[in-house]
Amino acid sequence: MKIDARKLEIIMAKALMNPKEVSEKAGISYPVFKRAWNQESVKIATVGRIANALGIDVTEILAEEE
Repeated sequence: MKIDARKLEIIMAKALMNPKEVSEKAGISYPVFKRAWNQESVKIATVGRIANALGIDVTEILAEEE
């Protein structure tokens, strides 16, 4: 499962959070967060944790399927 980096950055800006804060609040390591942010495939639960940390629905950060 992949995250859309641009969507993620916009939502982080709205939440006034930096990547380190999001990873800590999500309970994931920063390297795992960076993989997701770099649009690499990550576990479904990881995407869910990031969405929960930002207070959004997971569909708001998912990358479009090609």
